[in-house]
Amino acid sequence: MTTKLRAVWNAGSRIVPSKNSKNDSEFQLRIDAGELLENRYRMLYLQVNSQAKSTKLREWVRKHGTHANLASTRFDTLAEDPEAETDRALTELESDAKKYI
Repeated sequence: MTTKLRAVWNAGSRIVPSKNSKNDSEFQLRIDAGELLENRYRMLYLQVNSQAKSTKLREWVRKHGTHANLASTRFDTLAEDPEAETDRALTELESDAKKYI
């Protein structure tokens, strides 16, 4: 996961999972790349897939749409400990998302 998060992405690109209907249904959520800030920090956005099966996630999609951000965080692409930065970013996305669903 760290390698994917540290890669070069265009804002709006899907980072994980790769886009296909099986993944969209199975994983229900995706992480999209946002803008690169200060040539270092990549914004990450957690979004709900339109094929989500969870009732709460489907309600979120109906209310906010599939491009609304369930959670967001800033990822340091130049962190000295990239694995720790990945863990921190994913934990923050999960924690923030739980506030809304």
